[in-house]
Amino acid sequence: MPHSEIGPDGFDYQVQHLANSAKPYVCPGCLRQIPQGSAHVVAWPEEAPYGMPQGVEGRRHWHSDCWRRGLRPN
Repeated sequence: MPHSEIGPDGFDYQVQHLANSAKPYVCPGCLRQIPQGSAHVVAWPEEAPYGMPQGVEGRRHWHSDCWRRGLRPN
């Protein structure tokens, strides 16, 4: 179930912790691959700054540790 958290950039995000992934993704915090089937975090901004994607378009898949450590998106 998604819930609200403050993200690495200080903005509010809807965050969902997933037990696995259907396909590989690239983590925006460390730029390394999240392998298919790995537990990870999906986060999207509640209100994105002007010109930034939000909602489904703003979703990013993070390594759980990268999200927890607050690595900033690149």
